[in-house]
Amino acid sequence: MSQSSYATDELGSEQVVVSPAQQAVNSFLDTATVEVQQAIAATAAATVTVTAAQTEVSQATSAVSGVTQTVTVAQTSVALVEIATVTINAIDLTVTPINQGSQIVQDAKNTITTAQTSIDNIATSTAQVQISEAVAAKTTATTAQATAQTELTQANIAIDNAQTAVNNLQATIGTSTNVLSNVDDAGVIMNLPFDLLMGGTLYHNVYVGSNATITFGVNEGSNYWSTPTAPSISIAGWDWTTWSTGTGITYATTGTSLDIAWDLRPFPQQDASTQMAQVRFNADVNPVNGAWQANVTATGPIPNQARFNYRETTNGTINSITDTNVGAGFAGHISQGPAFTPYVDPNTETVQAAVDAANATIAALNQSLSPVVAQNTTNTSAINAISTTSLTNILNSAVSTKTSLQTLLTTKAQGLTTAINLLPEVPAPQPVLPPPPEPVYEGVPDFQPLPVEQSPEPVVDAPVEEVQQPTQEPETAPEPEPEVAPEPAPTPEPIPDAASEPPLTVEELDSMIDDLVGNGELSASDAQTILNTLSADGEITSEEVNNLSEVLSADGEFTEAEREVVAEALIEAANGEAVTAEDIQDAGLTYEDLPATTPVEVRQDENGNQVIIVAEVAAALQLLESPSEFVGAIFNDPGQALTAVLNIGADMSTEEREEATKMVVATVIASGAAINAATGAATSAATNAAGTTRGGTGGTAPKGGGTGGGPASGNDKPKRTFRRRTK
Repeated sequence: MSQSSYATDELGSEQVVVSPAQQAVNSFLDTATVEVQQAIAATAAATVTVTAAQTEVSQATSAVSGVTQTVTVAQTSVALVEIATVTINAIDLTVTPINQGSQIVQDAKNTITTAQTSIDNIATSTAQVQISEAVAAKTTATTAQATAQTELTQANIAIDNAQTAVNNLQATIGTSTNVLSNVDDAGVIMNLPFDLLMGGTLYHNVYVGSNATITFGVNEGSNYWSTPTAPSISIAGWDWTTWSTGTGITYATTGTSLDIAWDLRPFPQQDASTQMAQVRFNADVNPVNGAWQANVTATGPIPNQARFNYRETTNGTINSITDTNVGAGFAGHISQGPAFTPYVDPNTETVQAAVDAANATIAALNQSLSPVVAQNTTNTSAINAISTTSLTNILNSAVSTKTSLQTLLTTKAQGLTTAINLLPEVPAPQPVLPPPPEPVYEGVPDFQPLPVEQSPEPVVDAPVEEVQQPTQEPETAPEPEPEVAPEPAPTPEPIPDAASEPPLTVEELDSMIDDLVGNGELSASDAQTILNTLSADGEITSEEVNNLSEVLSADGEFTEAEREVVAEALIEAANGEAVTAEDIQDAGLTYEDLPATTPVEVRQDENGNQVIIVAEVAAALQLLESPSEFVGAIFNDPGQALTAVLNIGADMSTEEREEATKMVVATVIASGAAINAATGAATSAATNAAGTTRGGTGGTAPKGGGTGGGPASGNDKPKRTFRRRTK
């Protein structure tokens, strides 16, 4: 079929007229080129907008996180107001005399101010703006991505149209047939104008399958899952369809060539939203003996599991086709029969060259869409991952929480204010008296208020004539108010005498260890270790107690039963004296590990006298060293917290208390005779303060005994036999 016609112009030169088929190819290739460039540009623009949307969402997330943190701070601050209220309500004014001006009250008031500031700091406007910007950015990105996908689809359709035009051009120089459009897993017989050799057998026809296969003698076009068992060629064999726009299968022959073109998309796709896979089989045939040699190619989205192989006989060996392509896509060569030089028909050579060039252009355009498809997939996933709904929900919750916290704070503040108003008001300041003319008396402890003196009678040396004076009632000095003796300070309950009970003997300790072993609280090996560590001379030393503690805790575990034994040994080692804080620490114990009424030396004063209190009070007073532990004890162990408060000052020595008394009395003397009437009451109050603790039962004692104690009552030390202490 002639592809060109010739005409002679006036000058007699020949002018080549391009055939309509060639014109169609050129036109569709130009359109496809433009569409592909537009698809690339649209995808790049979409990528920019998606990145911007991700940045906006990140900023919104950070802003919402900041709001969440301020909400947490506000919740904690409001809770402190309630704790302050509980603390104020729990104060016993007879034990802790405070008024509305005391520091603890000022601290409680400050919790209200702090809580209100924390609530005011819950600002949601900035986060709301950030969320709105993120929503707008996501909308922009979604629109841009939709545009990019539209451009990609249009580029695919343009490539499909160009391929159809090329197939039509191919048909002008031979027989061209379009088959298997809109099918899945199908095959069709293809009659040949020559015999075709395969595995030493000549075949008059072949079967073309929709899954990119050619079979000889048997139609296995439906086979997509594996290489056909018949003599066959698989070029990107896979589960393909021709359901979508532009897809289909075309075979064309001349007297010396066989060309098969598969334009496919993977199952189950039915639109042109992704690029097409182009699979080609282009063979030159020797019509004399059926020998052939072919180039096979595949471009576009080819799955990694696609098969490139052939069988020469039924169930014969599967031979792979070597990929000679550099980069993406596949290119290989396959042949049958003896080698030959392909015959080129001079009548069709020009058209065939145009077809080959057009196919190469289409393959390049199609290949340039591969990164576009990949980026579109990435952009779509990124947009789907952008969620502003959760951020909006968190922000709305913060707004609601702020409102509820404000209401709660108002209620808690009213409760705290009520509790503070029940406390005594701040007393009016007393007038400052001038310093007394008389020096401060020595011997302050023996000071007694002076009685009011009477004016003495005047001494007369010689008789004096009596002069009559007008009758006048003589002035009488006011009777002094009777002195009120200060009430004696209540006698504090004594600390149990460490020497009032015989010390624990080694035999008694052996019996205690037997009880622990019998109850399963102590292993036999640990029991033997204890007996081996403690000496058999009937006495237990501090060194033996320390060694025992180290041995029992060497396994990484210091059980309650083991601590029980060490505590009893430590008491025995004290030999009737108070157990020192240093010995308790060296033995790996705490005050809580000792019996509640065990006398313990907590420190020595500046004169070297021991300050001794019972173990229960010592353990409780340790809470006051850590505000966080004391607050925790208020809720978890209010009894221990109360013990600590009631025994504030129990760890003061007698001398320190007497010094406080002297200071109070000296102040009274310095105030002058004008306040003599108040001296007794002040002295009584000072004496009471010096002799008792806020709990009314605390005190100190010199080394070797004395008085003191804490909330524990009674002087009876518990018998040192096995028992489980309550912690």
